[in-house]
Amino acid sequence: MNSSGYELMDRRIEAAIEIVRLGRHRNMLVRELARKVNLSPWHFTRLFKAETTFSPKQYIRDYKLRLAEQLLSESFLSVKEVAASLGFGDRSHFSRDFKRVHGQAPSAARGQRKNVSSQDQQSRPLNSKLGY
Repeated sequence: MNSSGYELMDRRIEAAIEIVRLGRHRNMLVRELARKVNLSPWHFTRLFKAETTFSPKQYIRDYKLRLAEQLLSESFLSVKEVAASLGFGDRSHFSRDFKRVHGQAPSAARGQRKNVSSQDQQSRPLNSKLGY
């Protein structure tokens, strides 16, 4: 516990999480992460779950799916481009996981952004569409 009363996360797990965040476009294997933080895969998985309540695989998948939701709502990348940019080799696997986590297909998440955006633009005066 630190001086402010919060428990600190193990520095090796913090390092692994940072590696995942920086390499989000890659398919990082648990054994690679474990090696990078000098732990055996078994000890790494056990410690990671104790520190985060998620297995490393669950954390990586959920992190990438949260990023996918953000990319779909804030960019004009296609579903296929979003999946590829986050290291999902198979669009159907990406879509299935996305739907399981977010309760809707990636294309539906994209559709909501477009609908909100077009409704927002329709309610603005013409000059605000031009950025004046």
